[in-house]
Amino acid sequence: MNWFWKPETSNPQKWLIVVFMAVMMGALAPIFWRSFIPDAHWQLTALYLALALTAAYGIWLQRLHRLGLWQPAGPWLSYGPIKRWLMALLCTAFMAFMLWLNLAATLPMAYTAVLGSNTSMQTIAEKKRGSGRHACRHQLKLPEVDYLFFEFCIDEDGYDSLPSAPLPASLSMRESYFGRLVDSIRLATSQQKDEH
Repeated sequence: MNWFWKPETSNPQKWLIVVFMAVMMGALAPIFWRSFIPDAHWQLTALYLALALTAAYGIWLQRLHRLGLWQPAGPWLSYGPIKRWLMALLCTAFMAFMLWLNLAATLPMAYTAVLGSNTSMQTIAEKKRGSGRHACRHQLKLPEVDYLFFEFCIDEDGYDSLPSAPLPASLSMRESYFGRLVDSIRLATSQQKDEH
């Protein structure tokens, strides 16, 4: 594992690296698999947990620094006090957001996929054109879903054949305490099943 740390790296520093890498890798899941919709109450609970874990991580980091088991690297040592405070604030916010993604989406999505119950729901869907660089160009939008990382992709031919007005739709999904994992959306007019 010499590409993660040098041979002389202390065990506490190795733990810091492992925790940081696990949080970063876990935060990628909701970016690539966008069919999970966390419940609003769980998103708020996950935010509080992420803030508490970020505070605990910061306290642990300060303790290791005082014991001489961890030292900031690189340009941090040349920063002035204002730049250090700003960088610490930005790094703390970034870590809290990454932890929130893990707690609000990644772990609940895995739990729902494995232990969630199959269910269906009647709703309204409308077509939407994606605008982000990594977003699907052709999507179905569910008006009741207000979650940044939810996308349901469809092919261009299916998109072009849909009317611009909202359509009745049936969602097939897995559901748990934490949220819903949408498997498919069946539109009432086309009677075709769009798979994500």
